[in-house]
Amino acid sequence: MRLHPICLSRGSSGRIDRSQLLKEGWEKNATYLWGIPLHPMGELNAMQFLMEAQGDKEEMRLRRNNMIVETILNVVATYIFAHNALVSLRILRRQKYVLAGWCCLLQAVAGLVYTLPSLYADFPDGPCCRQALWIAGFGISVSTICVGITLLQKAYLVHDKNKWLLTAGTILLFPQPIITYYTWTSPAAMVPSAGCLLLYPPELPWIKLALDAPINIIFSVAFIIVVYRQYHLFGSAAWARLVRDGIQTMCIIVLSNLVCMLCVVFEAAGPFSQLFFVFDWLITSVLLRHHLSTLCSASSVPHRPTTAHMLQGFSKIATAAPEYSKFAAGGAVYV
Repeated sequence: MRLHPICLSRGSSGRIDRSQLLKEGWEKNATYLWGIPLHPMGELNAMQFLMEAQGDKEEMRLRRNNMIVETILNVVATYIFAHNALVSLRILRRQKYVLAGWCCLLQAVAGLVYTLPSLYADFPDGPCCRQALWIAGFGISVSTICVGITLLQKAYLVHDKNKWLLTAGTILLFPQPIITYYTWTSPAAMVPSAGCLLLYPPELPWIKLALDAPINIIFSVAFIIVVYRQYHLFGSAAWARLVRDGIQTMCIIVLSNLVCMLCVVFEAAGPFSQLFFVFDWLITSVLLRHHLSTLCSASSVPHRPTTAHMLQGFSKIATAAPEYSKFAAGGAVYV
């Protein structure tokens, strides 16, 4: 079976000889866990993989450079997830029943569960490549579900609590754990030129596309309808109102997910295209935190209807004729 690599941690840009990663019949000598064959190279952590290159300075330098880049990316991701988690906690302390707050917190915590062990992978007793990828696979599904719930709630509310929309969105969110299943059942391996790789079957990107496309289409149509209604009612003031209501943020989340998904499917970055899964995870985490902050800020400000657009028509109403203006001070005019 032909397999493709999925990179959840960045390495160098060299090409990967996929035929050498998984040799024919490698499962026969592999260790099994829960019926899943474990590739020997996937059971190494970063430090063990580095020490295997002792005696070859060029190889060790290549592997060490990959570890440095991975560490930098993990530090940045850890900061983003930690910041979003703290913001969510502060808001939830004041408003415990904000669903978007719990989704943002859960997504950020899932990110920390992935990035913190990845940072520890540089130590001798750190997690192996397979363990890091299994955590990432679980976290990506959690992130997708959290984002989907937030989008679904927003679409449900702005469409006057449409039960059909709620039912369709809920049904489409149920299959998301399939990505975790494929992540856990696909072999992992440490590669000098790429770092930690998950070797997934070729149908996985298309399965992900099939899972995300329908719900993205539903949310896109739902939010476009709202944008049109807002513009029809409020004219030039519509965009400011959309920002306040958070619909703009919701649209950007849908766009981010769609773009990242297409980059994965069409391998925009070659063997490293699956980095877009992590990028989407980070982007949506930041956007969810922004949406949560905006939502809570707007709830503390009294609503004042915008009348500028409605008053524009009054300037076109014809005034009284000049010959009757002299009677204005005298009250009624009798004929």
